[in-house]
Amino acid sequence: MKRNRKRLIQLIFIFLLVTAVILLKNYTDRFLLLKTDQPFSTIDKAAIKELIVTQDKTTSLYKKNGKWTIKKNGVEYPADQEKLESLINAFINLEKSEAVSNNKARHTQLGIGKQKIELKSAGKKYVIFVGDDSGLGNNYVRIDNENEVFFATGFSDLTTTEDFRDLTVPLVKDEEKVRSIEIGYESISIIINKKGKDWKIGDKIAKKDRVDFYLNDLKTLKATDILPQDTNFPDIIPTVIKITENDREKTISFYGQDENNYLANSSESEFIFQIPAAYIASLKKEESDFVE
Repeated sequence: MKRNRKRLIQLIFIFLLVTAVILLKNYTDRFLLLKTDQPFSTIDKAAIKELIVTQDKTTSLYKKNGKWTIKKNGVEYPADQEKLESLINAFINLEKSEAVSNNKARHTQLGIGKQKIELKSAGKKYVIFVGDDSGLGNNYVRIDNENEVFFATGFSDLTTTEDFRDLTVPLVKDEEKVRSIEIGYESISIIINKKGKDWKIGDKIAKKDRVDFYLNDLKTLKATDILPQDTNFPDIIPTVIKITENDREKTISFYGQDENNYLANSSESEFIFQIPAAYIASLKKEESDFVE
């Protein structure tokens, strides 16, 4: 009786052991199948010197004095550094997961071929094709000459980006170091000075949050286009905003171009910026906008 019980225990133990081995093998196989591959993870980010983006047209971006630069119509412009860093990070960290399709005939259906990114680093060229948005922040992606299409994140903004120039209108760098703001347009003239921790218009104390919002609007002001230096301004009296930052006076002048746009000339840039009229309307403040 004892011998039979012992054999039964041994059989149960062997059964459990075999079951555990089978389950472990299945789990390992599934893990290996699901494990993603990062084909570009070894690229040295610091060695990347050129990026070529092909959409409806081809845009070449290159490093100059450590900054991404773009040439348009023979003129060099600063590129949007943040946008490019995000694109490069998405490229390097791209994870090649389970294939959506290996059928070359489906590439057009998935939007593959509309957009191409070429990255040049250390004498080598790396290419991916970015297709349609597949939902949840993913795009269909294919690597160079491979037929395999898979999901990848980080490329959603590419489909809405046509201009890689930095469209920020330079004026304010650090709001905390601004000591005065002067706003002048038509018959309006306002001077706001920093006195200790307070902002004042004459003897009146301006509301700090409103001044802060105004400075932030100036710092984040975006253009819709950048025009050549020889652009002619309309023969009108401009809206002028002056600030003193770090004991240095900076000026930006806005000229009404038409009912929809203004041209802006900043002392901090060699370029002329085209800005929507609605943005300028929000900068035309009166004293009551800050003190009431």
